[in-house]
Amino acid sequence: MCIKKCLTRRIAEGTIDHQVPSENQLARQYRVSRMTARKALDKLLHEGRVERIPGKGTFVKKRQLNPTYFHVHAFSEHARRLGVQTHSQVIRSGIETLPAALAEKLPGRQAVCLERVHWLDEQPVCCEIRYLRADWCAPLLDEDLENESVHHLIAGKLNLPITRVWQRLEAVGLPAAVAVHLNIDAGTPAFCMKQVLYSDDEPVSYVDYFLRSDVYAFEDRFEPGKLSTAGWGGDGSLSLDRPDR
Repeated sequence: MCIKKCLTRRIAEGTIDHQVPSENQLARQYRVSRMTARKALDKLLHEGRVERIPGKGTFVKKRQLNPTYFHVHAFSEHARRLGVQTHSQVIRSGIETLPAALAEKLPGRQAVCLERVHWLDEQPVCCEIRYLRADWCAPLLDEDLENESVHHLIAGKLNLPITRVWQRLEAVGLPAAVAVHLNIDAGTPAFCMKQVLYSDDEPVSYVDYFLRSDVYAFEDRFEPGKLSTAGWGGDGSLSLDRPDR
């Protein structure tokens, strides 16, 4: 197995989003020599994917992009801008076994599960499926989750300041279990925003937001002559669109 290719994939997927395993750890995991592991890390360093901090280790290098590039505004903020009413409905909540696919995202075997549907006026536009670490977040089950922001509850009620966010946007066909809540057909094209919230570098919450593509759209504004050499220099957002306006 190519160590460098595997590490590149894991960095892209977000399963490695902070510190990269050491040479010794990689050598044991892939059953290779330390020299082979070092060469893999050297290649990632040369490509600018990682950086070495003396005395600490190797870390995923953060892209030097404009911090508002494809910024995702709060659902309620967009609703206010559009002048429409928004409300949320809790579909399920409770302590559940953490899905095996999320074992690298959150610690522990159990998690607080929260599934909600968010509405604009009378139209369901977003389905949120969230898992939170049970050892810290179980008290949230006593809160009014149809009217409260989970992010505000994490920072305020639980006193866990959100210090870092990993997120990834994908184009998907809506799973049947989600499509039924959004009143559209299974397989309909949609966006899926995956997000992990951290507090002091400890993962607190993983969430999938399934967003109707006929309601959500990307917007981006930039001046081509002023693009940064490190990447796009625009300021963008994931915004709501109203087809009836």
